[in-house]
Amino acid sequence: MKKIFCLSFLMSLAVAGFSQTGGGITIFGTIYQGDTIPMSFLEPVLVTSYVTPLSVQEQQKYSKLIRDVRKVYPYAKQAESLLLSYSTLISNAQNESQKDKIRKQAMKDIENKFSGKVKKLKKSQGKILSKLIYRQTGRSSYTLIKNFAGGTKAFFVQTTAKAMGVSLDATFDPANNEEDRIIDRIIYCIDNGKI
Repeated sequence: MKKIFCLSFLMSLAVAGFSQTGGGITIFGTIYQGDTIPMSFLEPVLVTSYVTPLSVQEQQKYSKLIRDVRKVYPYAKQAESLLLSYSTLISNAQNESQKDKIRKQAMKDIENKFSGKVKKLKKSQGKILSKLIYRQTGRSSYTLIKNFAGGTKAFFVQTTAKAMGVSLDATFDPANNEEDRIIDRIIYCIDNGKI
């Protein structure tokens, strides 16, 4: 009986020894509070669809928002590029009179390029454009007009815009505003050719 017990004990040790030295998998790990935890690095995943099915009203709302963003986003991108080019010219100007000439020329160019198009926008599109200009430039539309055309012109443009229900002081804050977060997702999809 002792021989059988010793033989079975030795065989179990041999089997245990073989199971520990087999061809295993090497993985990364970290030690957390004395325990070794396996780690794995995964590629980032972007979820681009909604988790729950949308009602008919929600589908219409989002379709309208997508249409409006697609219409005004190119204007915001053009405003960003114009601001960069004119800001460079102004910073390279020799004196204040040259800076004033550049600002006046910038306002003329902007009015000639956008005036007719912006006047044809719907109220909702105007609100989105004001937010997108802030998103692209980091400054509100009112501040940009004030910097380039002066306070008086900015006041009159702001008054006209407010009469139409659009605020030129709009900001863009996707971290705290649900609509801004959705607009940011739409822009991501536009930039990546998904819509």
